[in-house]
Amino acid sequence: MSPALAGLWVQVGAGLCAWLLLWFSGFALTWWWPLQAVLALLLSVLCRQPRWWWLIHASFVPAVFLALRLNWPPWFYLLAFVFAWLLFGRIDRSRVPLYLSNRAALEVLDDLVPRQGKVLDLGAGTGTVLAWLGRRADIQVDGVEHAWLTWLIARLRLAMQGSRAKVWRGELMQAPLADYDVVYAFLSPAAMPSLWDKAKREMSSGSLLVSNTFEVPGVPADKVIELNDWKGASLYLWRMP
Repeated sequence: MSPALAGLWVQVGAGLCAWLLLWFSGFALTWWWPLQAVLALLLSVLCRQPRWWWLIHASFVPAVFLALRLNWPPWFYLLAFVFAWLLFGRIDRSRVPLYLSNRAALEVLDDLVPRQGKVLDLGAGTGTVLAWLGRRADIQVDGVEHAWLTWLIARLRLAMQGSRAKVWRGELMQAPLADYDVVYAFLSPAAMPSLWDKAKREMSSGSLLVSNTFEVPGVPADKVIELNDWKGASLYLWRMP
């Protein structure tokens, strides 16, 4: 089942269960929306959905009630939708939200890229990794980003800094990996199996796949580097055979 469909079933199931519990217990139906939010959170946990889905399920119905009370004009929601699409792209298809690499990850990644090496940032976002590594004159730095607004921000950021790094707009899973010594990704658990299959097909022997935070299911990393940041994140490294 797709994540979107699973999320719909969780919301519908929680709503129905909340209504039935209030109906048979005799409590006022005004308690429906907070009870639905709690049940949606519990169902999401029981269904072993990723943790960010827990927050989505817990806040979805309360956010709807708040929006109805605010009585904002319809064009505001259309504008918000367009802005989200430009900033995050087709998350329903890529299943990759916008994550920004912190300084701890950048410093470790800098040490992993060899002299005269080539590095690709899959999901370049606003160009944080590209701007950092682009300061080095001894390496080639490229990135790919699928969301229009974040790609444009990255382009402008690199241009303003006079960086040698390059970023193009395109689908992450269609970017060629064969010519790179290091491929860096900060994607999501949902994208890792497909990325691993693509890396095995395309990356050359001895090249390095680096994933920020997210592991490849069933494939132990050759090396794990703790970042010691507030999130407790790690970089997972796989050396291509």
